[in-house]
Amino acid sequence: MIKNLPGYSVPPKIAVQFLERFSPFKELDSISIEQLAKEVEVEFYPKGAVLFRQHLTEVTHFHVIQKGSVQVFVRSESENLSLKNLGGEGETLGASWLISDEKPDVTVEALEDTFCFLIPKAIFLKFLSEQPSFELFFRDEFQRDRISQAYSETRIEGMRSIGMKRYDYFSTRVSDIIRPNFHFVNSSSKIQEAARTMAKLRIGSLLVRDSPTNILGIITKKDLRTKVVAVGLDYNHPVSEIMSAPVLTIPVQARLFEATLRMVRRQISHLPAVKASQVVGIITTHDIMVHQAASPVILFREIKSRQTADAMNELSRKIPGVVRNLIEEGARAYHCTNVISLFHDRIFVRALKLFSESPRSVRPFFLLLGKAARMEQTLLPTYDYAVIYQNGIEQSDKKTSDHLLEKRTLQLNNFFESCFGDNLILKTSGANPRWRKPLGVWSTYMEEWISNPIPPEIAVAKKFLDMRAVTGENATTLLLKRLFFKRISSSRSFMKSLAEDFLNVKPPVSFLGKAIVEENGAQTPGLDLENRVGNPFSDFARLMCFKISVESINTLDRFKALYESGAISHGIYSEATEFYEFQTQLVLINQLKDLDADVTPSYIVDPSSLSELEKRTLKETFSLLLRLQAIVKRKFP
Repeated sequence: MIKNLPGYSVPPKIAVQFLERFSPFKELDSISIEQLAKEVEVEFYPKGAVLFRQHLTEVTHFHVIQKGSVQVFVRSESENLSLKNLGGEGETLGASWLISDEKPDVTVEALEDTFCFLIPKAIFLKFLSEQPSFELFFRDEFQRDRISQAYSETRIEGMRSIGMKRYDYFSTRVSDIIRPNFHFVNSSSKIQEAARTMAKLRIGSLLVRDSPTNILGIITKKDLRTKVVAVGLDYNHPVSEIMSAPVLTIPVQARLFEATLRMVRRQISHLPAVKASQVVGIITTHDIMVHQAASPVILFREIKSRQTADAMNELSRKIPGVVRNLIEEGARAYHCTNVISLFHDRIFVRALKLFSESPRSVRPFFLLLGKAARMEQTLLPTYDYAVIYQNGIEQSDKKTSDHLLEKRTLQLNNFFESCFGDNLILKTSGANPRWRKPLGVWSTYMEEWISNPIPPEIAVAKKFLDMRAVTGENATTLLLKRLFFKRISSSRSFMKSLAEDFLNVKPPVSFLGKAIVEENGAQTPGLDLENRVGNPFSDFARLMCFKISVESINTLDRFKALYESGAISHGIYSEATEFYEFQTQLVLINQLKDLDADVTPSYIVDPSSLSELEKRTLKETFSLLLRLQAIVKRKFP
């Protein structure tokens, strides 16, 4: 290597222009970065030169790659090499070793002729102590702040690139729009009396109580229509017979978005708001729609009126707009995927009503699988499902029953395909007779998977480890889920196979142009965020929850349960949830860009389109996945 290369000097102005393009320098004020530029030295490393040698090099300078690239690898005691990273223009080297005053734990070698800007150790440490942005960038304890910064940058830049108008749907509080004029009725009051009160006051609901401080339930206009008029109930019965109880409430300081999700999930239109356990008002779906024209509630309500696939397709085209608004307002990816999942749940329920013909002797139940069951839908909808029905069907009825079920599932599939076209993922469905069986056959499937845990069967079984009834749980679906959960969690060999399946997916180590770099140095075009990042997080959370007998389904809910049970540390929980949400947001924003370009949305992202901060955050995500794999290796030796 050649220090202070003769004939090659960089004026401070040029150094400033280069450094201010990259973190942490771009966070410095102009005076500070100009002062730093005056201290910069230039060093040239020809191809194959070693910048730092593992456990040997005394680190005297902080390095910034100005031109060229390097590879970072670890040499084991048995002389095996393991690639850990690739670094290109703007990448920094040496910070952690300067801070800890230790020798490198890796070897860094030039992949091509490489120029580096060098900052002397004393100057680097001085800036570290004087500049908060340096401290924020390099100290490990501030990693969470960097994740949040990456999350915010991805949202802002992603939305700017596709052009967004700002709304306040996510920032509005329930207290901003609640109706303070709520009214009560005594639980013993007659239904007719309650109806007269609602008509006189022009209100849509009454809170039911048996004392001034004890609220028992709530009645709405819908209750009067469906529970009284529709069934011919005597108007002299007490309101306690038709009220909905217990009353679902929401804190008055909760965000409007949270209220929307709560009402949509429970399919209610009136939600009391509470402060210090006291009701202070009521919020309705009408209030939300009046306040925000882009509310998901409008879409959910419209689903009920759509009669054809074309009409549903038209409605589904509005979902990206809702997601855009939510992301731009700062909604977490968890909230966005919840909204998308609820939307597709409602479409599935609507389709079941449009195609409702079923055999009299069989009551089928439809189970969502995988991503759909976990409420983790993106803008590439997944409609994988299976059908289960009770045992004991007479032999004479089986042929007719199966024919009608086959007809119904084919109608469903055709409907979904017409709704979403090339955007639909439907790999597993009840139209396949293998996934349309009575409870007893499903039990047999489970035993086959457990007794023969080979890779092909593991891949199939994993999809069924996350299941949820489309129209609400019932005795049959709950029995199947608990049967699966109990049997699988108690099978050491099957759990070991799940662990090995998780360990087989090796995280990438770095990026190079449009490719990702694998541990063995191979390059793979594009980054598959689903299979290389998202799914490994879900697989880890599922595996560990089975191990400690926790029945949560959603990935973030599973991580929370693992932390609360002591199965993972707070640090792992914090990083895992932040990194998982970051990659989910990256998926959603890139899918929005795909839709704007009129191409089918996907999970593949071009690494060259990622910002410096996004790449750094993804590299930290890869590192965390390696740590999660280390946990699994210890738990499943």
